[in-house]
Amino acid sequence: MKPILIKVGAFADNQITIIERCDPHFNTPFHFHPECELVYVTESSGKRIVGDSIESFDVGDMVFLGPNIPHVWYNDERYYKAAEDLRARSVVIYFPKDIFGDKFYGLHETKALTELFHRAQRGMKIIGDTHERLKDEILALPKKEGLERIIALLQILKTLSETKDCYYLASTGYSHAFNLKDNHKIDEVFKFVMNNFSREISLQDVANITNLSPQSFCRFFKNRTQKSFVQFLNEVRIGHACKRLTEEDWSIAEIAYSCGFKNLSNFNRFFKEIVGKTPKEYKNELRMQIN
Repeated sequence: MKPILIKVGAFADNQITIIERCDPHFNTPFHFHPECELVYVTESSGKRIVGDSIESFDVGDMVFLGPNIPHVWYNDERYYKAAEDLRARSVVIYFPKDIFGDKFYGLHETKALTELFHRAQRGMKIIGDTHERLKDEILALPKKEGLERIIALLQILKTLSETKDCYYLASTGYSHAFNLKDNHKIDEVFKFVMNNFSREISLQDVANITNLSPQSFCRFFKNRTQKSFVQFLNEVRIGHACKRLTEEDWSIAEIAYSCGFKNLSNFNRFFKEIVGKTPKEYKNELRMQIN
């Protein structure tokens, strides 16, 4: 998943840039930038990649990202069909980590903010009571101006620095190794997988996209994502299976085959490796939560 360096400052008139997105689908490629980013999705669903983390996202997805961690939100396939009356909406807040200056962050009182930015280098998914508390504050932020906007952002950051209602997205040892000259290659592979994971995908298929041999492609992909292509493909498929177990009244076998697995035993094995429980256990837990 090769990200592109995006210059947020190119469209930012202020240190704090707030964008309210409303499009048929999210269209930003896999990318990174030196600014911190807080994202709140108010409409749409799909897959989110942050570093080496792959998860499904839905309405209410709230993520805080530190500087230079690669990320992308890709919508489900139905959002790319013109006939569908769907929208992708979100509020996105960008600001440089050093917005308040070194002396400010050197204060004893702001130590928690410095620690927050360090933790956010892995990406943080915000959940629970903190999510409920912050969503209204994030939605109100675009309407604020001047000093009120800065104070509101500081309040949000204070809440994030104190909360335990979160989990980290990228793995502990994640670090990216990117070369801008081949930015587009991994992004094209990623798009291809998202559109074709339900059918058989060979190494030759994805190697052709990058104009590499299958062996060279495997090295290329592992070097930049810290995981094998097969592992990445299985994580995408299992992520989609989790969503279908939540939304569809299908049998486990039907879901397995619809997500690209050719036999049920492989599906069960990879599901437990990635999710930590069997599909049956996952489905039973969902039913208990509903009831």
